[in-house]
Amino acid sequence: MSKRPHGIACPHCGSATGTRNSRPLTATYRQLQLQCTNAECGATFGAELAITHEISPPAVRNPKVTLRTSPPRKRAANDDSPPVAPLGPEVPSPANEDKDIRLATV
Repeated sequence: MSKRPHGIACPHCGSATGTRNSRPLTATYRQLQLQCTNAECGATFGAELAITHEISPPAVRNPKVTLRTSPPRKRAANDDSPPVAPLGPEVPSPANEDKDIRLATV
């Protein structure tokens, strides 16, 4: 079983963890199984991965996915470059958006 490493450290020994398994539940939400890469530790964990917002609009939009667009960052005080026009209005949150999404597993 191949493990894909990422930036999440094992909370027990501090070593890197890898994704042991994952399954999509929606287009923007996955459940993961992580495993510590330290053979002496070997801890496994459950994790969740959610896409929460867009930073840049997509060139091809999936009509089934509604994400809010993050507001543009403020320019740094020492930024001498000319301002860039915004790309468009912020996408409003869906009316049925839950702040705390909890999915029950069977």
